[in-house]
Amino acid sequence: MEKLFLGIIKHYYWILVAIAASIMFGFRDTSSAFIVVVVIATVICAQNIKFEQLDFFVVLYIIYNLITGIVGSLPDRLFYLGVRSEIIPICFYFIARSEQFKNEDFFLNMRRPLLFAMACGLFFYFVQPSFYVQFKVNDLWSTMNIDATEISGYLLYEVSRLSSFWPHSYFMGYASLFIFILTTKRIIVDNAFSKLDSISMIVSFFCLFFAQQRVSIAFAILYLVLLTIYAAIRRLKNRKYLYALWFFSIVFGIAIAAIAVIVLGDGFVTYIVNRSVNYDGNMVGDRFAMFSQFMDRLSTFGDGLGRYGHGAVYEGFKGIPDCDYMRIPCEIGFVGLFMLLYFCTSSIVKGLFIFRYCLFEICCLVFVLIAMLGAAPWELGVLHPFLYWFCIGHIQSKFLRRDELEEEYEAYIQKENPQEENEEQEEDEK
Repeated sequence: MEKLFLGIIKHYYWILVAIAASIMFGFRDTSSAFIVVVVIATVICAQNIKFEQLDFFVVLYIIYNLITGIVGSLPDRLFYLGVRSEIIPICFYFIARSEQFKNEDFFLNMRRPLLFAMACGLFFYFVQPSFYVQFKVNDLWSTMNIDATEISGYLLYEVSRLSSFWPHSYFMGYASLFIFILTTKRIIVDNAFSKLDSISMIVSFFCLFFAQQRVSIAFAILYLVLLTIYAAIRRLKNRKYLYALWFFSIVFGIAIAAIAVIVLGDGFVTYIVNRSVNYDGNMVGDRFAMFSQFMDRLSTFGDGLGRYGHGAVYEGFKGIPDCDYMRIPCEIGFVGLFMLLYFCTSSIVKGLFIFRYCLFEICCLVFVLIAMLGAAPWELGVLHPFLYWFCIGHIQSKFLRRDELEEEYEAYIQKENPQEENEEQEEDEK
């Protein structure tokens, strides 16, 4: 039974994709039952963790969150939604800290389910089957406060964003970025890649831009710039793939811009530009100004876990769904925000000491600190909060056994790319 629960967690993304696909085709949401699996797996994993200082701080953070919800006298429904969306993802910190998850399997197992979701998303995007369009329309009508005169332009914009089995592009925009980072790291830095990595990198590149998540695209460009500099300085063997990727990106960008102007027309381009640059409430504008009426709710301890999240909005309360730097101080106070930022920044610092082994985790945590400006990545499930907590736990585990990482890394390279090891042995013999 233990192996079953841990196996499910190791293939967590398959479950997420399956649940999203079932909801899209009209089946019941079974994610609540899956939470039970996560909790049981956490209990199993926690039994073999040798608790360190940061582990106790995370436990304290959980207790603090729960106390804010209880003391805040929130409606039971809001408190439950807060626990579900913000406490359950923290379980992945302890899962990552366990002996069973010390390797890279959780990350590597992301590739196939997300490649499947991206491939389906590209099919839906270009073919536009009727059930897919209807799915998006129904979600807009049911969740957006928008009238018939406005929905045409908004729907056109949403349909132009690749979302696969999800009504909006958030999950795919973030997922394609993570797969892109993971696979380029393996190809360029590790030189331990397979056909699956090459295919995943190419497909994620397309999905990254078609999902039109601005923060993901901007971060991907920044990541590529820094990776190119790093590869050039270290003279990494596979840096030629980076140069090819840059050339292809430029050609692809010019082609897309030409298609947008010639085929879609100036009106659509103007709509996209206005939304991306001048549209009220975007990250380039003043995201904080959207929620200026909540300035007086910023406090030391906050109004309680779950009070201003997406769950509160769905329940008819005013919320802060698009800026965690404001939502968190309103919900769990500056104390809670400080603790969360401490977990992230201290993990990034530890990861830098073992940079070669934590590149992917560091990128994920840096990204989430940026994404918090215009989104709720710690509270909204489609923004992968469980992955960030897993990265924090994984860096902690790696840092504690940093003396063993070189041997583990070499074994990992040999397992993933035995041909490279043989080539090195041949060169040594010569």
